[in-house]
Amino acid sequence: IFFPKIRVFNMNKMRGRIYNPPFFNNQLTMKKTLLFLVAGFFFLNNLPAQKPIEQKEIRLVQYMPNVPFPYKMKNWKDIATKQDRLFYDFNAKGQNLPLIWWDDSQVNFPFRTFGLPSYVDKRRLGGNSYESLPTMGSLISASLIGVDKSNDDGKDYVSMIRQFFNKKNGTNLILNGLDRKAGESFWYEIWPAMAYSMLVDLYPQKTEMQEPMKITVDNWYAAIQDLSEGREYPDFNFTAFNFKNRKGYHNKVWREPDAAAGLAWLQYISWIKYGDKKYLNATRQCMAFLQNRPQKEGTFYEIMMPYGAYLAVRMNAELGTTYDELKMLNWCFDGNNSDRDGWGVMCERWNKYDVHGLVGQKKDEQYAFAMNTFSQAAALVPIVKYNPAYAATIGKWMLNLANACRLFYADEHPRNRQSSSIWEGDPQHVICYEGLRKDLYHGNHFEPFQGLLSDEGPYAIGDQVKTMSSATDICLYGSAWVGMLASIVDTTNVECILQLDCNATDFYSTRKYPTYLLFNPYFEAKEVTLNQHFTEPTDLYDLVSQKYIKKNCTGETSIILNPDNAVTIVCIPASAKKTKKHGKLIVDGEIVDYRL
Repeated sequence: IFFPKIRVFNMNKMRGRIYNPPFFNNQLTMKKTLLFLVAGFFFLNNLPAQKPIEQKEIRLVQYMPNVPFPYKMKNWKDIATKQDRLFYDFNAKGQNLPLIWWDDSQVNFPFRTFGLPSYVDKRRLGGNSYESLPTMGSLISASLIGVDKSNDDGKDYVSMIRQFFNKKNGTNLILNGLDRKAGESFWYEIWPAMAYSMLVDLYPQKTEMQEPMKITVDNWYAAIQDLSEGREYPDFNFTAFNFKNRKGYHNKVWREPDAAAGLAWLQYISWIKYGDKKYLNATRQCMAFLQNRPQKEGTFYEIMMPYGAYLAVRMNAELGTTYDELKMLNWCFDGNNSDRDGWGVMCERWNKYDVHGLVGQKKDEQYAFAMNTFSQAAALVPIVKYNPAYAATIGKWMLNLANACRLFYADEHPRNRQSSSIWEGDPQHVICYEGLRKDLYHGNHFEPFQGLLSDEGPYAIGDQVKTMSSATDICLYGSAWVGMLASIVDTTNVECILQLDCNATDFYSTRKYPTYLLFNPYFEAKEVTLNQHFTEPTDLYDLVSQKYIKKNCTGETSIILNPDNAVTIVCIPASAKKTKKHGKLIVDGEIVDYRL
């Protein structure tokens, strides 16, 4: 409006000489120039603030309540702490106690190790035929809440876990037992390797742990290449991988294609740890299988798919890939899977209880499982560090999940709504049942309990008592992983507003700056006090709004949470050097915000 006669100029003519811009041409008066500068100053100072990151919804979560009912949040850190003490008490007295025992069979290495039973049952105590999942899960859980299991009353339980590297039988893999062979089930054979790798990350000083991990990873790397032979990317439409004939194996009953997710995670963290690009290439091969799978053919067999969804978000941030994050996240929730239809996240009310957020079989059996729920929380909470667009949906889901998880525990049910109330060895109720069922009329669960259990659920139960495989359904196999939830979830001064630690289970990542997700489920603003005492001046940067919401905080700090909204707060030392480069916020050399 000020310059109706501004020239069109040729940039090529500017080369090699000083260019006199139109501002200072004789055609323009000083008055017009001044008016332009004043108008420009006014415009720039009244630009709208940078918009917050637009939130994305996981499809199923939008149907969950903002506040579950009835609301009762257990002290998860207290439960995990007491469970650890009970698990590792060699002097515990009572029925089926102690739970732990020494194993001096030295199957794979010349040192003793220890065992824990999968279920509470005296028939399962002792020997060397126990599973690795309860033992490794218990170590991960305790370590995540701050217990040093490499020096627990002078005992190094972490190093002992190397016995699960099956080298004596020539398999050379971390597996779910001391003398196991691979080739029966992908998830049973990959998940132990993932758990072992988590322990390696938690105890980097335990260098003796690294060789079994690397050999295991390399053997799975070779399997990925075999599954890729003659193809652009590997085919995981099998039940397992046969390491003898180097081919995928299908048992003619089910397939476990989410092996791609578990192996992608295993290869990616190996690339981070060892720096060999072959692991990154293998990660990309596995992710290509998931990326190219049609959306309608969801792949979530048991426990590994959430780690593939996590990896899609992380790699998109760190490497600039373009994986379909929402497709993979929705696979983890919807239950519309081509190979195990119904496996996903509950979005229901069972009788008088909200069970939204729990993970398991949501269609035919309506059966949620503890281990799967704890693990999915561990996999997906960290994604908001890499893409804060999921802050509100993850925050809402986790509020429902953390509330409903109490229903895995005996003290949340009357005696006639659980299968193993007879066991009294856990008066504090810190070991949970294997799962939670809506009713007993599917899967032949009703007959063994006819006349004993209430006609109304939900029921704390498992698969063992009904088949007489165990005296109880009290399940170390699942309960051992509760530390994953405990390390993430903290309550605040406002009921129903949780403070979720986004670093706790983000293995093989930068965890330099404390990062917390807080979701306000109310339709009014709330003032929330952070469970963090700052000893040095600290700036609070919110990844969602992409701005500092407080600076130079010391001691106890409160923030205002807007209605039905979430923040992802990174706690940054006020003295740190902060720079913006290539669309990223970098603090003392560490990327804090990938999406500026």
